[in-house]
Amino acid sequence: MDKIDIKSLSKRELEGLLAGLGGERYRSGQVCRWLYGRGARSFDEMTDLNARLREKLKAKCRITHVSLLDSKRSHADGTTKYLFKLEDSSSIETVFIPEKSRNTICLSSQVGCKFGCLFCASAPFGFVRNLKVSEMLDEVLFVKAHNPGSRISNIVFMGIGEPFDNYDNVMNAIRALNDKDGFDIGARKITVSTCGIIPAMERFAKEGLQVELSVSLHSADNATRSKIVPVNKKYPLSDLLEACREYVEATNRIITFEYVLIDGVNASEEDAHKLAKLLKGMKCKVNVIAYNQIKAGDYSAPSVEKTALFMRALKGRRIKAMLRKSRGEDIDAGCGQLRISKL
Repeated sequence: MDKIDIKSLSKRELEGLLAGLGGERYRSGQVCRWLYGRGARSFDEMTDLNARLREKLKAKCRITHVSLLDSKRSHADGTTKYLFKLEDSSSIETVFIPEKSRNTICLSSQVGCKFGCLFCASAPFGFVRNLKVSEMLDEVLFVKAHNPGSRISNIVFMGIGEPFDNYDNVMNAIRALNDKDGFDIGARKITVSTCGIIPAMERFAKEGLQVELSVSLHSADNATRSKIVPVNKKYPLSDLLEACREYVEATNRIITFEYVLIDGVNASEEDAHKLAKLLKGMKCKVNVIAYNQIKAGDYSAPSVEKTALFMRALKGRRIKAMLRKSRGEDIDAGCGQLRISKL
């Protein structure tokens, strides 16, 4: 019989497991603190559990971990990209982004992706499978263990995969990340990014979590967005923006729109004016970032002058917008790029 992947259990499921093994339910907090607070890799390390319970856990459960295939660290800004091998030999990427005020981990949620966004280096390899809860948590544990002097303050689900296409596992991972007996990362410091899966957005609005939502927009024109983000053909802009407004109304939270500037595609002043018109009156902000050249694509970022014109046009229409600095450009830190170099 296959052993239970203990990190993929919810807190309630873990309580039930421990009760079935003759342990008190409160022991779940102890187990979580060992797994996530201290990064225990064996049940023998859990010394505040009695020896009999540890033996029962060893017989019934297993503790997973990822294996490092490759890593690159930016000399420019300290960003580190990791390429991990999973138990089935699939590979995923995780990025650690250190800053003065915070330290962020960018997580993958799937092996590959179904959605084929133009700017993403994951797209050419298609979709393989969803990540398990344990695999997402193992991404965090590895980065945490290898950066012991840096407290992990922020989590973004913006790596390989569409988080809302792996909804239940991502939500369970978020609960472990937020749990005080888990990683104890504040809900408002966790961001989920989606290309616009409307049914999942509607479900997310009802979760009662203070987690941030980010929507990959990238164009205010249906034809252009369908080229950049093909899921727009299923969930067009009018429907997506209505879902965004409903999310803001239901949660009273600001929604963030991600906008990658691609020269000759979506980076003109006219594009900025269309975007401002589309978002007028919505409680939102726009994160703008220049396209990060990928080995699988033939597009490029606009010039500094074109980028400045785009930002001025947005702000002139009173849209709250921020030009984000691209991190880790010298190590190909864009989503999927390290995986491309290996595959």
